[in-house]
Parts: sequence; structure tokens; C-alpha cells
Amino acid sequence: MKKIIEEKGEMIIGTWTLNCIPFDSSKFLGKLFVTSNSLYFDAQFDSSLSGLLKSLVKSAVVESGHSLLVASSILEDWKGKGYMVVDKKTIKNIEEKSSFFKKTVVLTLEDDSKIIFDYGLLSVKKLVEAIKQ
Repeated sequence: MKKIIEEKGEMIIGTWTLNCIPFDSSKFLGKLFVTSNSLYFDAQFDSSLSGLLKSLVKSAVVESGHSLLVASSILEDWKGKGYMVVDKKTIKNIEEKSSFFKKTVVLTLEDDSKIIFDYGLLSVKKLVEAIKQ
């Protein structure tokens, strides 16, 4: 993943190993790379992408009733490349949620879809700062 990012001419601001819950689907453990332009999530999971796509379609119809354009684009890239890329320009809002046992960052994208990064008990302050850069 590091090599792919460097080939694109981007510098890595920071990396985190955490859980990602993209678009109200399953939880995936992987490594998040934050650059000045994008977020790259290299998921480590055994299930096929078809389960993720089913979850996306179901949540898109039930929750919003309209097509999730940004989410669909991200998932198509994930399917083809094996990792998820989120362009920082598509992020509408960054919300930090914190309780004693759980620290999360909720990204709301242009199409109002959400991606949640769950860092467990560890602080997400540096992650939020990196995303905002």
C-alpha cells in the first residue's frame, strides 16, 4: 500500500490500524493511510465483496431512498483495486465521538453516506487532525 501511495506522488501523514465500518455494512479490520489528498484503507477480511455490496444496496434503499453516488464510486474502486480510497474533497463533515470504551471518527461524504473508523480505547485526536490537513 505504501508503494502505491508513493507512486501517486502523495506523502503519508499518518497510519492507523483500526476497524472501518463503511456505509453501514460489516466491520473490517485494516490499515488506514492518511495523505494530504486522500484516505486509503487496506482491509484485511476473508469475506467476499458481494456481502459488502448487498449491505450497501440494502442500506441505500432503506435509509435514504436514493442512489449513493460517492459510496458506489468508492466501492467500485475497492472491488477493482483491493483497497478503499476516499478523496478528502468528498468529505463533508468529520465528527469525533468518544466514550470511555470507544473512540470513533465518523466521516460524512458529499452524498450523506457515512464511513466510521473505530479505534477502540485509543484516542482519535491525531487521526482527526491528519484528516483535516
